[in-house]
Amino acid sequence: MVEKKVAKTTTKKQQQSQSLHPPVPLQQQLGATSSTSMQSRSQLNTKSGSKLHSQSRHRLSKQANNEDEWLQAKDPVKPPNQLSLTEAELNEEFTRILRADNPNAPHNIVRFSYKDGTYKQMASVEQCAFHFVLNGSVLHKDSDEAQRQLARHKYKRGSALPEDSSQETSQVKDQGDEESSVDKLETDASGNDKQASTAEEKNEDSKEGEEEDDDGDAPNTDADKPLRNQFNFSERAAQCFAPAHRDRETMTEAPSRATFNGNVTQWTIFDAYVTDQVRQKASKTSRRESSGQEQKSGHQFSSTLSRNLGDDSGGDWDEAARLISLSIAKKMERLVNLNTYHDVAQDFKYWDDPSDQFKEKQGSLLPLWRFTNEYTKRKHVTCLVWCPTYPDLLFAGFGSYDYTKQSSGAICAYSLKNPSHPEYIIPISSGVMCLDIHPKQSSLVVVGLYDGSVAVFDMSRKANRESALVRSTAKTGKHTDPVWGIKWHSDDVDQNRNFSSVSSDGRVSTWTMVQTELQHTDIIRLSYDTSKRPLTADGTATEPLFGLGSGTCISFNQHRDNIFLIGTGEGQIHQCCRAYTSKFLKIFQAHGMAVYTVEWNPFHPRVFISCSADWTVKVWDELDSEPVFTFDLGNSVGDVAWSPYSSTVFAAVTTDGKVHVFDLQQNKYASLCEQKITKKAGPTHVVFNFKSPIIAVGDDRGATSTFKLSPNLRKALMEKKKKTPEEQVAALDRLLESVKETPHVPGNSTQAPS
Repeated sequence: MVEKKVAKTTTKKQQQSQSLHPPVPLQQQLGATSSTSMQSRSQLNTKSGSKLHSQSRHRLSKQANNEDEWLQAKDPVKPPNQLSLTEAELNEEFTRILRADNPNAPHNIVRFSYKDGTYKQMASVEQCAFHFVLNGSVLHKDSDEAQRQLARHKYKRGSALPEDSSQETSQVKDQGDEESSVDKLETDASGNDKQASTAEEKNEDSKEGEEEDDDGDAPNTDADKPLRNQFNFSERAAQCFAPAHRDRETMTEAPSRATFNGNVTQWTIFDAYVTDQVRQKASKTSRRESSGQEQKSGHQFSSTLSRNLGDDSGGDWDEAARLISLSIAKKMERLVNLNTYHDVAQDFKYWDDPSDQFKEKQGSLLPLWRFTNEYTKRKHVTCLVWCPTYPDLLFAGFGSYDYTKQSSGAICAYSLKNPSHPEYIIPISSGVMCLDIHPKQSSLVVVGLYDGSVAVFDMSRKANRESALVRSTAKTGKHTDPVWGIKWHSDDVDQNRNFSSVSSDGRVSTWTMVQTELQHTDIIRLSYDTSKRPLTADGTATEPLFGLGSGTCISFNQHRDNIFLIGTGEGQIHQCCRAYTSKFLKIFQAHGMAVYTVEWNPFHPRVFISCSADWTVKVWDELDSEPVFTFDLGNSVGDVAWSPYSSTVFAAVTTDGKVHVFDLQQNKYASLCEQKITKKAGPTHVVFNFKSPIIAVGDDRGATSTFKLSPNLRKALMEKKKKTPEEQVAALDRLLESVKETPHVPGNSTQAPS
């Protein structure tokens, strides 16, 4: 704010003269005087305020005797406490500075800062004070809006004048003739004609103004009348009729009721079970017969095809197409695709980047196949899992991370042997957020959906494969928020399939498949950590937040089945145990934003990795509360994954389209490979193949790409003597001990918490 200063300079001499000669009240001097006496007294008062000297009394008395002899001059009285100042002191100047500061403005205004989460005092104070504000509806005639309105009304009047111009001219002529015949004076006639014409114009203007007022237009725009602001509707009002309320009542017939009574005995239940067993046996035999017929038709295909295809006529090929079974058609399709993608297959099998021999601690990624599908176009790849039984089969889940653009989802199974089209496509009514494949029975796929339900699909079923084997509902206790993580477990004592899921509603549940239904048990409920609350500016703790936490990911330890990790939307990582459902084993203050992925190391039982939206990837040891390694990738990290062949290699993807591959044994401070793989799409997930040196990356446009690692990124696979799991753990322990300030006892590396 600009501070205005006004300097007012006065002298002591002037101040003293003003204090010596105060103005004389008029009521004490005059009772009732004439105008001349009033003028003389005003002159006397003005002169008395100036500098007086010893002769002023004589001059005033003389003037008063000349004008008003009865007026007596008065001597100025000097106050007893007045200072006696010299001429220099009287001429001394004093400067007074007037500032534009409001003395009544408050200086302790505070506002809540959402960045710091506390109240802070405002640095600037408003010094402007409004004493009177009036919103008017009158426009200035020189303003742009007024000029436009004047031009518009002049145009309307000009367009209306030619219609009545003939009538006005005729009336003027008639009146002129009558006046000339009576008065016979040309001058008078011309004057009367002018008066008559002006009167007619005024009448026409008044008529036009009335018509405009009736039509609801703006008022008359004469030069002497103010213009009204047409955009101020405060003077206009309308009233509508209130609709009358009507009540309508109808009566329907009561629903019919029926009473059913029956008795169920033991033999009735027995007969029902026997009937069901017979039905199941009949269905199994029918399936075996159908599969046997397909095999027989496959064996007879070659002879029948050679017998029927005598020439190249179209009818023979149609007949041959009917004899081809589905399995044979798939094999033929794979052969055709092998010829189409021959170069990619050769690179996948034999190509190695020769430049790695000259690059020390650097690598690259070679693009291979790219899987797309029209049904999943423009959808987000929300999860990627390689099939544990078939290394060439990749399962991908499709949904949407944007809550404003939710639609249906799908599960696609891509094969490296047939990159043109997915092997299986299972459309789902809700978006797929996560999936997992059973480690022993790979045909069972469990998925977590955006609507909070979990479902199990059986890929081995040829009929009704698109319908879920079992699916949770509101009655069976489904989640109320999207399911972000799901994992299979080993079968329980009763040989029932079971798995765990985590959702943003704060529940971590275990589901058990009992025949054709799901039974759930809540392991633990996430909650906000109120023990460590941030402090305000004055040092007091803020109010705690209450409610359930938001689970975003889950990972189970491969060496200890009961220990698992949960990442939350608040940036924390909870270490939990399935045996303890009341509290957490440990809480890691991991990230400043939501944790997207947390994963245990496949070799070391104590090491895990996490990534978050705060641009960082961190490697942890469960015995330490601080991360061992922290890498800032410069953008939001969507996913991170350990390699299955080395305990020190992992990969991460960022939203700017880059893939980062790290090998801590070669470089502990930076990545060996940082390669941009997409131009516009943002990668969402990455996963290593457990048999071949390739990785799969999914993006937010429904595409899944595969890349081959260069030799510098897969040195563990190229070694002649493979490292045992114990050697992998020892290598990672040596790496951790070299980084940590306080080394850990090796004997405690494999101990699990009780």
